[in-house]
Amino acid sequence: MKHCYNNPMTKTNTLGQLRNFTIKHKPKSAAEVKSLILNFNENKTPFYAVSTGHNWGYGCDSTHIDNTECIDLSQMNKIVFFDEEAGVITLEPGVTYGQLSIFLKTSGNKWLTPVHGGGPDCSIIGNATERGYGLTPYTDHFGACLSLKAILPSGQDYASPFLSIGQNHISRFFRNGIGPYLDGIFTQSSFGIITEMTIKLAPSPEETELFFISFDDSHLEKSVEIIKRIKTAFGSSLGGVNIMNKERVLSMLTDYPTELIKERKKIPYSEVERLKKNHMFTDWTMVGAFYGDPYVTKAVRKSLKIHFKDLKGRKIFFNKKKLRFAKKILSLLNFSFLDGLRKSLSSTEELFTILSGVPKKTALNLAYWKNLQMKMPETPNPTEDDCGLIWYAPLVQTKPNNVRDYVNMLKTVSERNGFNPLITLTTVDELTFDSTVPIVFNKKDQEDFNRAHKYHDDLFKTGKENGFYPYRLGTNSMHNFRNDTSPNNLDLITKIKTAVDPDHLYAQGRYSKLTK
Repeated sequence: MKHCYNNPMTKTNTLGQLRNFTIKHKPKSAAEVKSLILNFNENKTPFYAVSTGHNWGYGCDSTHIDNTECIDLSQMNKIVFFDEEAGVITLEPGVTYGQLSIFLKTSGNKWLTPVHGGGPDCSIIGNATERGYGLTPYTDHFGACLSLKAILPSGQDYASPFLSIGQNHISRFFRNGIGPYLDGIFTQSSFGIITEMTIKLAPSPEETELFFISFDDSHLEKSVEIIKRIKTAFGSSLGGVNIMNKERVLSMLTDYPTELIKERKKIPYSEVERLKKNHMFTDWTMVGAFYGDPYVTKAVRKSLKIHFKDLKGRKIFFNKKKLRFAKKILSLLNFSFLDGLRKSLSSTEELFTILSGVPKKTALNLAYWKNLQMKMPETPNPTEDDCGLIWYAPLVQTKPNNVRDYVNMLKTVSERNGFNPLITLTTVDELTFDSTVPIVFNKKDQEDFNRAHKYHDDLFKTGKENGFYPYRLGTNSMHNFRNDTSPNNLDLITKIKTAVDPDHLYAQGRYSKLTK
């Protein structure tokens, strides 16, 4: 989602490029949204919408839409309906992960907030609309959508089938409705503005337990085999499982050397190895969480240990009790050589909190990794703070050889572009990883900005050639969808777009042709 400004003006951005920024409208109801849309249609004015504008790294990299109107939905932040017994909740697009977390806590803490790493200020509907994934059970955030309401770019209302015929109760427990399933066309599209969504929540467990498995690169294929097995075996008891390479772990634990930022250089391999040893991690780190009552978690832990027995490396299981004990021991041992371990334990505690359904800003520190002007503030906003971050997020099949080919490809492209490869592989399910690769750069430096985008484009092109393609695109790469989509598919998209938006005024070029 794009960041926009409060008043129409011509302004020079951080890269010296002239941009015509637009009025940001902040409606407080669906009726106000509809009124704005009808006005834009009457005046043939292009417009687009954001939920909160905090789509870090996918639409906040420097790209703005010129001469358009922006509908900012952040003031539409009501929780419309909550069935505490069923764990079903209806939200407006301005409701954030932080707001929902507080609401559920004060409502008895029976249900989990479906968090991701973007922090507490991101929109729940915004992420679901992009078909984003999280870390807790029900990792597929649009998959948890039961029904929705939207306003088409023409100003016409849309509601999920059972809502449209007055069967509100049924719409809250049966996802598919009746007749053609149309709700999905409002995701990754420019077919309408979602003003309300009902989602199901995962139950808050009696216990949450984390596991950390450290292993050398030679065991990567074995780890993929194990992940496929355990995701198949444990279903929703097991949340998303991450595999992170040493460079990605390093980005969470250390600062990027200032001189290397200024010189536009990657961290040398020898320094990566030194820091890896200092912070006591290995080539790869697997992180996951499982949930349930004490009998379930005990059984899952026992079974996981059997699954992991062939994976050579350090295996650590953490629950709240063990975490408190480890912190107490380290507080008593005031030795400087344990500082790295203390920092790692602090990161573990933050991760435990996130995986327990509490959104945290911890992961946003990555966006500030090459920001020479500031470290992450108390209230981070990577867009307003001029942080350079874009994402490459391809899908990778959970097959050992496929994962190895992907890792080799990414390392090769990173090397020739002068960047450290920051790799995370997160399970979508037992069949697929979503790999998130952050490309961090100094946004104040035009040359570094260009290098980062060239690196992204090289990853995209080379990944496509090798069978790896993103599951979502940022504003900087939307043109790839238009270039790569078959003429037949693009023609159908254009026909639907023309039907709901005759003048193609809304979100021009978003997963569609730029013009009719």
